[in-house]
Amino acid sequence: MPASEAVIYVGGGGDYYLATVPVLAGCVASGKTRDQAVANARRAFGAYLELLEARGVSTEHWRGLDPAQFAVADAPANGLLPEDERPIEEHELRDFLHIFEAQRASLMALVQGVSQEELERRPDEETWSMRQALEHIMTGDAQILSRLERWPDDGFATLQAVHRIAFQRFTVMEPDDTKGTKTVLGRPQTVRRVMRRLLEHEFEHYGHIAEIIDALGRNPKA
Repeated sequence: MPASEAVIYVGGGGDYYLATVPVLAGCVASGKTRDQAVANARRAFGAYLELLEARGVSTEHWRGLDPAQFAVADAPANGLLPEDERPIEEHELRDFLHIFEAQRASLMALVQGVSQEELERRPDEETWSMRQALEHIMTGDAQILSRLERWPDDGFATLQAVHRIAFQRFTVMEPDDTKGTKTVLGRPQTVRRVMRRLLEHEFEHYGHIAEIIDALGRNPKA
């Protein structure tokens, strides 16, 4: 794709703008103003290519592009970019998985060796701790993935997959893993508390969904 056809899409308002560069899926940057977000996105293009190259991803396809020449447009209100509607070729799925793994490897290398105290500490009142940011990635991934679900074809596969992760985590837990109290995000946590909250959270929203079904004029199943 010629650089003249590549577009940076910008959305947001107030003091937060997000700029997306779909010609290089995954390249994104934010700023307090629209112009700042666009400038940051142009810089992020090169930084993202370097990150991928460091993890063995071929970036030859994008090397001829100059982000300084990318056009700028408003992001659609519904979030669906024109590029999002192009048919996916088989090789693009393989490329996505390669990049997806490279990104995660870079993230884990970034936090390797970080102490528990550093993980929990916030640089200032306005900034998340590393743990908050990592948990946001975790929950965000599950939420984004769930957009693929089509009932009843997929049977809420993401919801079920998260359940299996929790089930497996407790299946392999050793007795020593269940002892003691840890401070996570400034609050004391024990394995028993996590077990209780998992069950409470699901039962609470079981009741919530039952109420929604009832409000829609259907009888919840026992």
